[in-house]
Amino acid sequence: MAEFKTSARAVDMLGRQQIAGIPSAISELFKNAHDAYATRAEADFIRFKDAFVIRDDGDGMSRADFEGRWLTLGTSSKSTQSSTARSHAGPQRAILGEKGIGRLAIAAIGPQTLVVTKAQGHPRVTSLIHWGVFELSHADLAQLVVPVEELSEGEAPDARKMGEQILSNLRELVTDDDEGLYERIERDIRRWGETDLDEISSVAGVDLSSFDSGTAFLILPTSPDLEADLEPPTPKEAAPLLRTLIGFANTMTPGHSAPELRTVFRDHRAPDNVRDLIEEQEFFTVEEFLNADHHFQGQFDEYGQFTGTVSIFGGEPIAFPLAWPAARGVKTQCGPFKLNLAYIQGRAKQSRLDPNDYFLITEKLDRYGGLYIYRDGIMVLPYGDSRFDWLDVELRRTKSASDHFFSYRRMFGAVEISRAKNSHLREKAGREGFATNEAYRQFRAVLQNFLLQVASEFFREGGAQAETYEEGRLANERMEKARRARSKQVRVRRSEYSAALDRFFDAVDTRVPEARVEEIRADVLSAIETAQRDTDPSAGADRLVRAELAARTKLRELSSDLQVKRPRGVALSADLSRRSVAYEAARSEVLATVVEPAEREIESTLGEAGLALDAALHRRLRFDQAVSEAVSEARALANEARQELRRRSTEIGDHARESVRNAHRIVEDAAVGVLQEASATDVSGMPDEAFTLLRNSLEGRVRNVAVIQVEELNAISEQLRAVAWSSQEGSIDDVSLVDQVEQLEARVEALTDRAAQDFELVQIGMAVNIVTHEFENSIKSVRDNLRRLRSWAQQNSGLRPLYTDLRVSFDHLDGYLKLFTPLHRRLYREPVEIRGIDIQRYLHDVFEKRLVQEQIVLQFSESFEKMHVRMYPSTLYPVIVNLIDNAIYWLSRYAGDRVIYLDKSPGSITVTDSGPGISVGDEEAVFEQGFSRKPSGSGYGLFVAREVLRRDGADITLAAPAADRGAQFKIILPDESES
Repeated sequence: MAEFKTSARAVDMLGRQQIAGIPSAISELFKNAHDAYATRAEADFIRFKDAFVIRDDGDGMSRADFEGRWLTLGTSSKSTQSSTARSHAGPQRAILGEKGIGRLAIAAIGPQTLVVTKAQGHPRVTSLIHWGVFELSHADLAQLVVPVEELSEGEAPDARKMGEQILSNLRELVTDDDEGLYERIERDIRRWGETDLDEISSVAGVDLSSFDSGTAFLILPTSPDLEADLEPPTPKEAAPLLRTLIGFANTMTPGHSAPELRTVFRDHRAPDNVRDLIEEQEFFTVEEFLNADHHFQGQFDEYGQFTGTVSIFGGEPIAFPLAWPAARGVKTQCGPFKLNLAYIQGRAKQSRLDPNDYFLITEKLDRYGGLYIYRDGIMVLPYGDSRFDWLDVELRRTKSASDHFFSYRRMFGAVEISRAKNSHLREKAGREGFATNEAYRQFRAVLQNFLLQVASEFFREGGAQAETYEEGRLANERMEKARRARSKQVRVRRSEYSAALDRFFDAVDTRVPEARVEEIRADVLSAIETAQRDTDPSAGADRLVRAELAARTKLRELSSDLQVKRPRGVALSADLSRRSVAYEAARSEVLATVVEPAEREIESTLGEAGLALDAALHRRLRFDQAVSEAVSEARALANEARQELRRRSTEIGDHARESVRNAHRIVEDAAVGVLQEASATDVSGMPDEAFTLLRNSLEGRVRNVAVIQVEELNAISEQLRAVAWSSQEGSIDDVSLVDQVEQLEARVEALTDRAAQDFELVQIGMAVNIVTHEFENSIKSVRDNLRRLRSWAQQNSGLRPLYTDLRVSFDHLDGYLKLFTPLHRRLYREPVEIRGIDIQRYLHDVFEKRLVQEQIVLQFSESFEKMHVRMYPSTLYPVIVNLIDNAIYWLSRYAGDRVIYLDKSPGSITVTDSGPGISVGDEEAVFEQGFSRKPSGSGYGLFVAREVLRRDGADITLAAPAADRGAQFKIILPDESES
């Protein structure tokens, strides 16, 4: 009697050749970890060692489990069948594996795998598998040797020893038909002797000789396809591996269950260059889901009927029951399932998202957009991949965009199924989607019908509830149009204001006001000399009056030229606000020190000259002329404003009347067109569905046109109604819409700037924290290795010079590391006593080389050296370091004496430099976040310094700036007790 035999090549065909690719293989291994009740599954691609490590903290396997189940084809290796499985307090998990061949997918990642697994109560088990042996031409599976060993506590796996067993077995089975196979396998196995397993496992964060439970796979070398799968095909698309692994568990829909398994994939491009590629924030978040334009949520029962809601542009959910006509009272084979779908408009101007959020979500949609399927909370491949439009959304859209609203790249969401309720939806052996059986065909048909009916009901012209969508779309377009118009208007007016401020500061810097005052003064003196030579006193007095009026007019013109009007209704940026404050201060100073003294001097000089001619006549002429001039000027100003208002009101009236005429004409044209089409259409023999569709279409067309025109007219009316008319009493409550918009815009801009800057600070802090931590770990390792090298150097004279050089360089580096110690707040639970002499020593350690290089002298007063204050070192040290660093920067560009002086007085520490000082108007700006006069400055130093000091009850101020007198900062200390 004949019987089946299993060829060794069956493993290769069922494993490496059956799986879709490396991303699918890794996904399969993650699913195996899930079935083993792991809470974490971590994968590390260590590029610089050409190694791949994947491990989990699940149940693991005993030797009996490994040999009896893992090495047995077609037998599930799941924990529910394992005699060594742990008891779990949580709910029982749905088993994802079915065929018992998913483990063979690991062969796609690399040619050989070192397995280390540990079940509780059993010793660790290790095995080495070279997948190449399953390519033998004539070998039966039973002839192959797979070395398996149990490891004692603390014992590391010996891959070289197991490799020799594989080669020994291979030599007995290889034939002439297997040309080159032995050499290739031997070359791969030789890699274990050249590889430091401890180093690789350390990089991956796993100790192969001691972990308590779970399974680890170490693959060496890796397939070239692994690196290729981490490269995106285009800048906008995600890498194939990311598209497959990201979103392994459903974390995007509101109210989702906590993932039973956390997955991690780290790419180690270099020892100090590691990226976590599938972290949760990289995928769609619940917040992004909730902010989407439209939502469709509900469930399909066993007959394919939908019960749920539709929300358009974030509005109230609308109940939307939907029947599936093909059911005909018969239960579907696919079974009941849930749908939670979010959708983003294709055009930014139609979306309710702000432009920045729209840009960010569009980037994610380009990479990961699509409708995902989750079975028992775990993603089913390849559903969700934007390249795999399994519902033919785009195909149908190209045929009729009006009927098929949806685009696959604009949607993201989840279809939730379970093994218990949807058992007829069976995955293909290669994990390339569901098998195309009747259950899957019904599954697709139900969802395709849903998308078509939703589009017809809500998004197609004439749809029963299309008004909701049209109103929202038009409102968003109107808001976007208004935003763009407002942005353009604000940009122009800010630019004009900025240019005016530039002209003002240029005039002040070049002493234009002083020069014009001198010209006025010269004209007055010339007029006095001429009047004094005049033989007629009355003519001389008249000449002096005219000279005084001309001088006062020119001084008013000078004051007016120095005035830069702030644009009303426009919120200023942080930089413009600083410059505006600086302008007010500088203008006040110019008026107080130049213009007003000139006015008093001219009046006094002309008054004395007039008294010498004819006092009474001169005074009367001065009085009458001044009053007449003031009245004429007031009338001219009022008349100019009156004419401008009349012109504006006429323009507004003309525009309003034109808008009314246009709206009437557009509505009438649409109405006549609809009436004509209705009259020309015979509806008597029309099917009910076509009749309803035509009627809704005609009604919707004319109503939509009317809605648009009414909205336009109402918007104009609202703007006119918003005009604030001042009361006769000039009440303080008379605040115009322009003023309100300015205040709101200013607040929004300030909050936006602060949020962006705070985010940058958080990123910087996280980066510094990580770098410091890694630096400390590296230094510790180097320190330990240097101790080991010392004993070798003592016994080998040839190593002594090398050791000495390394030791000197390391001590120098270690010294810099110790400079971070006072900056670590976590080292100090309470304030400590800080001595001035300690700060002095610290500053010399940090800045000695720069001070010498820039020829700068750092001096300390005796009171500073004897200082004792109680503070956190992490508060005081960074502030002083920042002040010294800034002083060195500006002094290095200064031609005069270069001195930095630290002093201590009761309640404060002062840091003074002899450099160029702080510019006028910058005295408060230097403490603002993002402000810096350095070409590449971040603008965080003094801002953070003040924030940190104030947190601990201290503060920092700047002495009044003076050109070429240096800058002096005062650190105001908290209540102190000096000793």
